[in-house]
Amino acid sequence: MGAELARAALEGASVAARGMSFVPPEALEALYWGKASGPAEALAALATELGLDIVFVPAAEHWADDAAGRLKEAGIGVAWTLSGVLGRIAEEEGWMTVLRQTAGDPSALAHPLAEALHEALVEARTGLTRRADAVVVADDLAGAQGWLVSPDFALDALVPCYRSLALEATSAGVPAIFHSDGDIRTILAALSRAGFAGVHPGGLTGDHLASFVLAATAAGLTTLGGLPAVDLMAGAKRLATSARALQTEARLVITDDGGIASAEQLAAFVTAMRAVAPAS
Repeated sequence: MGAELARAALEGASVAARGMSFVPPEALEALYWGKASGPAEALAALATELGLDIVFVPAAEHWADDAAGRLKEAGIGVAWTLSGVLGRIAEEEGWMTVLRQTAGDPSALAHPLAEALHEALVEARTGLTRRADAVVVADDLAGAQGWLVSPDFALDALVPCYRSLALEATSAGVPAIFHSDGDIRTILAALSRAGFAGVHPGGLTGDHLASFVLAATAAGLTTLGGLPAVDLMAGAKRLATSARALQTEARLVITDDGGIASAEQLAAFVTAMRAVAPAS
């Protein structure tokens, strides 16, 4: 169990690994009201209680080091999660400005992308010094309505940056995972060639999600997901059953999709995770 099982899953082994991605501190604290001193303790307590194998730790949070240490102590894999290059620029200049530039004047983004890559590499190295078990690069290239940037821009300008981040991880013997909302199947093969071992899609449901997981497997990538937040409240156990069935067909680490926004959704996620827990 734990970090070793998650690593095996990312390497393509047919194992029943489970994890957790982005969870708001407020939801964690509501779930552990009066029982934890902060998000780091609550995150580690929940992951331990559920017997998870890998958990995302957001590098930018002030409690990231504490959370990583607690998870490592419990034998749970730490997925050190950092904002990707496009998101960093958008935080400074605004999404609308950046998206207009990707469409009309992509050359204007060359210098900002170089600066953002440098910042992301520094964060990745920090995680590696904390003995992270994986590095997650999170850049939302798409959404529910389709691509936010053109696939060509992603391939030409962004994937080379992601390749540098993946190399930073793999050179240290650590797998890299890419997160984006939306259907980014167009670039899955490129991400695999860039050195990523896994992909974490957000916002995909039903047959759309299943098709994505199968496409990722064909590209040599392990998907982290299977429990879309939008469906958790409608039937957590049913969703868990679907995720387990999909895991037998493809490379899948069962996790949420990063969309959990409330304590109620987190509680439903806990129910789903218990339903897919290995028999003791």
